[in-house]
Amino acid sequence: MNAMKAKVWVVDDDVAVQQSVSVLLGAFGFETYCAASAEQFLHDEAEQTADAMVVDLRLPGKSGIDLLKQLTKEGRAVPTVLISGHRDDDVLAQLESFHAVCFLMKPFNPKSLIDWLSEHCVC
Repeated sequence: MNAMKAKVWVVDDDVAVQQSVSVLLGAFGFETYCAASAEQFLHDEAEQTADAMVVDLRLPGKSGIDLLKQLTKEGRAVPTVLISGHRDDDVLAQLESFHAVCFLMKPFNPKSLIDWLSEHCVC
């Protein structure tokens, strides 16, 4: 078994979501970091490398999709699971232009998240 743990950032303004996703991912061997906004992630991320992200679509300030666009433009995109309690077909249509992006509606099936990250995380 590989000793390296995949580093997954959870970017969500809801602390309960941050905590529950972190506990879930930790139970499956992922190392997690949390940020409450895209701006906080961008500030903190300079010191950390992300192998994957779980990002809320609706964040204060930059949205999850804005964060994804910025990272893609900068060549720093990593496999990302976008989560939201709201279905937005305009946003979903944009996701096809990104590499390795998954969309899950809240509340999502934990197995779906773990399976997708396990398949797409390479560290």
